[in-house]
Amino acid sequence: MKRTVKRPINRPVVRSLVVTSLATALACPLWAGTASAAPPITCVGQQLTTYSPGLKQLVPQTVTYASNGAYGSCPVNDGVTSVSYSEGSTVPGATCITFPSTATATLVWHLVNGSTQQSTVRVTGIDISAAGLTQVYTSVGTVQSGRYAGHLVNVTVAIIPDLTDLTPCLSPAGLTELDGVSTLAVV
Repeated sequence: MKRTVKRPINRPVVRSLVVTSLATALACPLWAGTASAAPPITCVGQQLTTYSPGLKQLVPQTVTYASNGAYGSCPVNDGVTSVSYSEGSTVPGATCITFPSTATATLVWHLVNGSTQQSTVRVTGIDISAAGLTQVYTSVGTVQSGRYAGHLVNVTVAIIPDLTDLTPCLSPAGLTELDGVSTLAVV
């Protein structure tokens, strides 16, 4: 029969190990140096999206669009100070209600040290809707490569339209552009 000898715990050593582990965890977060494992990041900026021909409310047509955004207000929690965003494609069957695009977007991350890193995003959904008088453009995708690979990206632009034309989707020209304050979030 085997005997087990119980030894008393050396509390000062255990306390020292706990304090050292906690201090190390706080000083070196798990995501430090690994952007793909970084915590969520949200940047605020401006984005312009153009549509040609303009989107109509209920008339499906082939539309070419281009979105370009500049986001200068990013928290510097992992070295990102700003980001630029570009997306575009030709979409068959597009209306103001249905916009079946699966474009590729490019993100260029500007870092504290003056360098840049790029990400490629596969856009998996685009929605154009109205909330009261506000037009809302939302693009959702997954980072396929580069910084934040594997994370979801959500770009939202909310625009208060020209008060002389509250229904651009019903006008003869259709909705030709969205230009406004935008939020880019990586989750």
